[in-house]
Amino acid sequence: MVGDKKTPSDWSLENCEYLSPDRQLELGYDLAKILPWNSYGRKNIGYLFAIESGAKIIYETDDDNEPIGQLEYNNPENILTSLTSSQNSLNVYSYFGHPEIWPRGFPLEQIAYSSQYEVCAPTHCKIGIEQGIVNNAPDVDAIFRLTQDKIVEFPNQLPCYLPKGIFCPFNSQNTFIHPVSYFTLYIPSIISMRVSDIWRGYIAQKLIWSEGANLIFSGPNAIQYRNEHSLSHDFMLEIELYLKSNKLVNFLEKLEISGQSPTEKMLFIYRKLANQEFLSAKELPLVEAWLSDFEKVTQKK
Repeated sequence: MVGDKKTPSDWSLENCEYLSPDRQLELGYDLAKILPWNSYGRKNIGYLFAIESGAKIIYETDDDNEPIGQLEYNNPENILTSLTSSQNSLNVYSYFGHPEIWPRGFPLEQIAYSSQYEVCAPTHCKIGIEQGIVNNAPDVDAIFRLTQDKIVEFPNQLPCYLPKGIFCPFNSQNTFIHPVSYFTLYIPSIISMRVSDIWRGYIAQKLIWSEGANLIFSGPNAIQYRNEHSLSHDFMLEIELYLKSNKLVNFLEKLEISGQSPTEKMLFIYRKLANQEFLSAKELPLVEAWLSDFEKVTQKK
């Protein structure tokens, strides 16, 4: 648990490793000193701490999510069904039985074609990231909730993966990150929290392809009892998703990555995205600190 300035000073929980603000600054991470306080980005300290502690898998969830049964993830080397499309974005909710729903961050310009896909024969898949589908209140944008909000139950379905070149947004609400993808975990911190995990996800997909890994979707394996939200406020926080997701996907699709190591490739992408104003230039010092800290903690292992 990563604390913040607004966390009660006496906060504690049994079987929980609590990183108070003071302890975060004592860990020796350069990022801890420059991350904004009282922001979603403080999660980045938790990622580094988990990696340094030897985590074999990292699972992200929200406080209003609950696993369905035993929480399990797929073997990182597996034979899985793949989905393909003539578009560069694919609405994976269609595969899970609900083509009328789209994930938060899906390019609005592609929604009309988002359910046009083909199911391919199962093939070997190296899993980099696994997003679990969520019942009851899946992660959709404010436009959907303002116009047709409803309770959703997804039918059981075999896991699937998206091949290189096919994007689908994923979030930080019910997600397993495998070690090959740990370096991609940095979540942008100078941006709306309703955008940060989606941008992180698109960037991560591009990066893990270069490492021979893929994003897979499985489930439904969790249920969300959504906290109370102001949908109009969510809408305002998601404006960049509506205006820029399609442009971002098209840009990443065509971008030729430069760099030898995974961390060099990641820094290259973030610099390009800042140059194109998908991210603020103020994000770059944080990314550089993250990558420096990541290399330090992985070298300790």
